[in-house]
Amino acid sequence: MKGKRLGIEFENHELLTARQDGLLIHELKKPDTFQGRIRFVNIEGACVVLGDYGHWIFCREFHPSPDGYVSDYYWLEKLEMYSTQKGREYDPEATQKALQDGIDGDLEKYGYAGDDLEQAKEFYKNCLDFLYTEEEYIAFAHGDDMPDFIDHSDVPFEQKIKQWLLMVFDAFEEICRRLKNNEEIKPIEK
Repeated sequence: MKGKRLGIEFENHELLTARQDGLLIHELKKPDTFQGRIRFVNIEGACVVLGDYGHWIFCREFHPSPDGYVSDYYWLEKLEMYSTQKGREYDPEATQKALQDGIDGDLEKYGYAGDDLEQAKEFYKNCLDFLYTEEEYIAFAHGDDMPDFIDHSDVPFEQKIKQWLLMVFDAFEEICRRLKNNEEIKPIEK
């Protein structure tokens, strides 16, 4: 089954598991290789994900179950909580759309009117020229050209979940799917 987020095919991976010394381990990998390997290591209160899709530490355990699934933003919270890990990145296309939506009427929906509305639209239009890098956009959008009456939280800054993390979420859901279908799970050999 292809993952629903990015279409990665985990169906050809074998599922291995082990329970030892307080650890619960689930691993997906291509048979007879270590390619496409992703390992979920659960230890009291945390899950460490290792392998070809990056290394991630969550402040909650993953417990695969037949009815399990991943709520992306819930798990982003568990990744980023009390951590310097970032599961999101700046999305210039979505930011451009949010700015354009503001220009096309959303600013009015937010309550801007009269001269404030015209200044806000002009500011949003100017922001469109600085979308290329996160640093450049932030410097302009929160700099001296930002009108005083606009709250920093009203300046669009859109983010998307990193692709490697989406693959981790798809792998977890593949493990749950296999449990639901009672598919073969092999022990991890030492």
